[in-house]
Amino acid sequence: MTALTDIKDTELQHILDAFLTAAVQVYQEVKSGHGLDVTAASNASGDRQLTLDVLADTYFQDTIASKTQVRYIISEERPNLEAYGNGAYSVSLDPLDGSKSAAVGIPSGAIFGVFKDAQDISDFNGKHIVMGGFFVFGINLELYFSLHGTATTGVWDAHANSWKFRALPAMPTKKMIAINASNRAKWDSWLQDYFERLINHEDKNGTSFNLRWYASMVSEIKRLLLEGGIFAYPSDKRPSYAHGHLRLVYEAIPMAYVLAAVGGTSSNGDTAILDLQVTELHQKTPVFLGEAALIAEMEKAKKGVEV
Repeated sequence: MTALTDIKDTELQHILDAFLTAAVQVYQEVKSGHGLDVTAASNASGDRQLTLDVLADTYFQDTIASKTQVRYIISEERPNLEAYGNGAYSVSLDPLDGSKSAAVGIPSGAIFGVFKDAQDISDFNGKHIVMGGFFVFGINLELYFSLHGTATTGVWDAHANSWKFRALPAMPTKKMIAINASNRAKWDSWLQDYFERLINHEDKNGTSFNLRWYASMVSEIKRLLLEGGIFAYPSDKRPSYAHGHLRLVYEAIPMAYVLAAVGGTSSNGDTAILDLQVTELHQKTPVFLGEAALIAEMEKAKKGVEV
């Protein structure tokens, strides 16, 4: 399978080829409708697994191990940092993001990050990432990723058995916020106030922010890249959500890396996601992604600065 031909680093090319191969395999499983049953097990993050979660993790891990010399692989579905080859790069994976939503027909996907010279878990951070992105398993199999800060999108052509790539343009602007508003009573008061202002305040044209929520990060970030706005998965007062719910290494950092390549930005509410320290393999973080102006406005609101 041929990927982008202008990647000068052969090892990175092999890693991308492995991602592309595994994604096609997983997509075919998703389309078959198999594997949507809940297993008796939970993954390393404590989430209940579908059979598809396990299959996707196996496809990605086996393909990466057979096609590359990556040093380490981190997966949401596995408890430990697993050693493989002696290459310069290591990989983080959420092999099937949005799997629960897939059971009701909302597109799921896979999220990946590639990190250079990672010696331990602390090196899987925004300073070491060189490639990050995600697949969407929807009507089409799509890819959105950034390599060394250059954003690209691709779609799988099953008839031609090949991928078609093009540059991903700068993120547009839109009055849209993606957040699970059913939890608003459990948010911090600053976020409740900020959300109410976005939703209820009309501009001079009579337009306020629209609310969206898929409960599938890959679907939300695809829409963010294509339409603009802001995505938020904050911490809240529920016991297991004090530090948010999304995982820093294999969800937040790769997505923040893609957003940075199209002019967007990221934050945990105080600090850019790509500047956060990594201390745990399955570390959680609040996540805000989107247009730079909206992220800056959100951070001011958290500090109590009038916006």
